[in-house]
Amino acid sequence: MYTTNLTTLQPEAYITVKKNRLKLYEEKNHYLKDKSKFEIELFNPTSQKVLAKISLNGKQMASGIIIAAGERVYLERFLDSPEKFQFNTFEVDDVKETKKARATNGLVSVSFHREQFNGLLFGNGTSTVTTYPNHTLTIGTPYIGNVTCNAQGISSTYTSNVSSHNALFNNASVTTVAGPNIRTAIDTVETGRVAEGGKSKQKLQKANGKFNDYTTETFVYQLLPESLKVVNIGDIRAYCDECGVRIRKSSWKYCPTCGNTL
Repeated sequence: MYTTNLTTLQPEAYITVKKNRLKLYEEKNHYLKDKSKFEIELFNPTSQKVLAKISLNGKQMASGIIIAAGERVYLERFLDSPEKFQFNTFEVDDVKETKKARATNGLVSVSFHREQFNGLLFGNGTSTVTTYPNHTLTIGTPYIGNVTCNAQGISSTYTSNVSSHNALFNNASVTTVAGPNIRTAIDTVETGRVAEGGKSKQKLQKANGKFNDYTTETFVYQLLPESLKVVNIGDIRAYCDECGVRIRKSSWKYCPTCGNTL
């Protein structure tokens, strides 16, 4: 019996400031100050390359970024221009007409696409393949059979009647993500969008690879102005604007880590 295991490790994406992950609220929200610089942390714990495609404010970048096996990248810039990520806030009328437009403001989405690769299957017996949820394994030409798995980590079996055959392994998808109102006064609400925030020194280089068209993992975060955050007493904490270390005493005049004036 020959056993082939497809790893269940999954790529990950987070929003960070100075490489520190931000606290998550309401399952996907991060609250930032106006003109805050931030990074997108991309981590690939798998044994193969992955392609990350990034959408900002509901619009996908024209190109993607390849993350090598075991690599962690703190992406601070746009892929098509050497400009830093920056969150800018502004006010709009708080009416139905602007609500839909505001929905994608500050929306950051990262989708991962696995690399295509060929595997060698041995027959004349039963082989076991550990697959992803809803994964269908199709043997090359001629067609021999398929395997469908409904739960992650379950081992499905298939029987082959040839001594050996090449097959293309593709990882399947994993589920992770009226009329006018007339009045004399209109309230406003603060919103924010990801924009270009100055030149970045981070260097990127072109690379090629063959990746699946479908997404295996998707991470979605919403960046919102701090004014929209519901503050609890236990959440009130101060951090150094320069290095991000937590300021534990109000009497501190300087950051104990970087010496920045508080």
